[in-house]
Amino acid sequence: MRKLFYTSLFVFALASCSENYEHPMEDSLRKVDQALEDMPEYVALKENRINVISESLSAKDLTLQQKHAVYGRLFEEYAPYQFDKALEMLEMQERIADTLADQSLKTTALLNKAFLLTTSGLYHEADQTFSQLDTLSFDYQQKIMWYNARQKFLTDYQAYLKTSGIDLPEASKIISYQDLILENTPEDSYLNRHISIMRLIWADRWEEAYDENMLLIESLNKSSRDYAVQAYWQGFICENLERKDENIQWWVESALCDIRGAIKDNAALCSIAIKLTDPRDTERAFRYIRISLEDAIFYNAKLRMVQIASTMPWIEKTYIDGQTAQVEDTRKYLLFISLAALLLFLSILFLFRLHIQGKKKARTIESQNTMLAESNQSIIHTEETLRRTNLELVEANAAKEEYLGLYLSMCSGYLDKLKKTIAREQYESELKNFYKTFDRSFLQLYPTFVDEFNALLKEESRIVVKDGELLTTELRIFALIKLGITQSSHIASLLRYSVNTIYNYRAQIKNLALTDRENFEDLVRNIGSRH
Repeated sequence: MRKLFYTSLFVFALASCSENYEHPMEDSLRKVDQALEDMPEYVALKENRINVISESLSAKDLTLQQKHAVYGRLFEEYAPYQFDKALEMLEMQERIADTLADQSLKTTALLNKAFLLTTSGLYHEADQTFSQLDTLSFDYQQKIMWYNARQKFLTDYQAYLKTSGIDLPEASKIISYQDLILENTPEDSYLNRHISIMRLIWADRWEEAYDENMLLIESLNKSSRDYAVQAYWQGFICENLERKDENIQWWVESALCDIRGAIKDNAALCSIAIKLTDPRDTERAFRYIRISLEDAIFYNAKLRMVQIASTMPWIEKTYIDGQTAQVEDTRKYLLFISLAALLLFLSILFLFRLHIQGKKKARTIESQNTMLAESNQSIIHTEETLRRTNLELVEANAAKEEYLGLYLSMCSGYLDKLKKTIAREQYESELKNFYKTFDRSFLQLYPTFVDEFNALLKEESRIVVKDGELLTTELRIFALIKLGITQSSHIASLLRYSVNTIYNYRAQIKNLALTDRENFEDLVRNIGSRH
C-alpha cells in the first residue's frame, strides 16, 4: 500500500510541474483586452457625436454654405470610422459646390476624396479623382493637400504593386512631392515633421527616426488620430531596432487610441496579433485578428481586409493546435485528479481498518489484563501479546500520520499549480474544499484532538470552534505539528500564511499553556497516542 502511494505521488508531481504562461507584456495586453470589452461604449459616443451634428442639417434657415460646413464636420467624423459614409459626405459637398458654382469648394472636396480613396486602397478610383483636378487653380492650402495626397497615393500604390513584382513608373516623383511639402510648410507643423520622419525610415536611419518621432509624439494629444498614427510608426521603428517589448508597447498605445476613438481604419491591433507567436497566445491573437477584420469590414477598407485575411490561416491553425494541446492537458489533469481522489479514498480506508484493528487489539489487551489475576503464566503471555500489539499500534499511528501529511503536501502542491490555470473564484473554492477535507480526515483519525488540545491550555484560553467549522487556524497549525510537520515555513506554505504569522500563532498558544511552554508541542504530538 505504501509503495503504491509513493509511486502515484511521484507520477502526479511530474504531471503537475508545468508552469502557467504569461506574455512578457501581459499588463499592457490586458489594457487592450479591457478596451475591447468597452468598445461598444466608445462606438456609442462616436455615433452620438455624429447624430448631434446630423441633426443640425434639419434647421430650416440653414444656408448652402452652412450645410457645406456641416458635411465637412461629418466627413471628419466618418473619415477614420466608416469609408462609405465619409465618401457620401464629400459627394454632398461636391453637389453644394456645383450648385454654388464654387470651384474652390469643389476642389477641396475632390482632394479629400482622392486622399480617402487612397487610404482605402481604391487606387484606380483615386487616380480618376486626381484627373478631375485643375492644379493651376489651387490656393496655398490646396497645393499642400495636393502634394500630400499625391505622395501618399504614389507611396501606397507602389507598395501595393511591388507585392506582384511590378514597379510604378511615377514612383520617382514621391521624393519631389515630399520636398514640396517640406519647403512649403512650417518646420514645426505635424505634416512637415511626419514627412521628415518617414524619410528617415525609408533611409533606414532608425535611431534618428526613433528620436525625432519621440519628440513628435510628446507634442501630440494622446487621444488624437495623429497620436495613434505616430505611435504605430514608433512601434514599426522599434521592430526594426529589435526592441521587441517596446515595439509591442507602442502598438498597444496606438491600438488603445484607435479603440477609444472608435477608429475603424486601424492597423495596430492586427500588428499586435501577428507578434503573438507563442502557441499559448493564439487565443488572444485570433481574437485580435477577428476584431481587426470586423473593423475593416465595417469601415469597408478593401485593402486592409485583404491584408488581415491573409494572416488568418496560420493564426487559425496555431489556435486550433493550441486548443487541441490544451484539451489534452486538461484530460491529463483530470486523470491525475481522479487518481489523487482514489488514493485518498484508499488511504482513508486503509487508515480506518488500522483504527478498527487498533480498537480490537485494545479490547484484547483489556481482556488479557483481567486474566493477569488468575495465573502467573497468563501474565507472561499477556505481557508478550501487549508488547507486540503496542508496536503494531505505534506503527499504525506513524503510518496514518505519514500518509495524511504526504497527502496534504501533495494536494497543496497541486493547488499551487492549479492556481495558475483556473479562475481565482474556482481556486478559492478548491482551497476551501481542500481544508475541509483535511479537517474531516484528521478528526476521523483523532476525534478527541480538540478536547485533548484544550486540556493543555488554561481554562480561560481554550479554543471554541464556531458552528460550521471543524478546526480553527490555531487548531489546524497544531494538527500539522501532531502529524510531524514542525517547520514554520512548511506550515505557512500549506496554510497560505506568512512564516511570521505561523510563528506568532505558535508563540501565542504556547504562552497560554498550563505546563512549561517548552514542552507544549511535545505534549501535542502525544495527543491520541492511546487510541
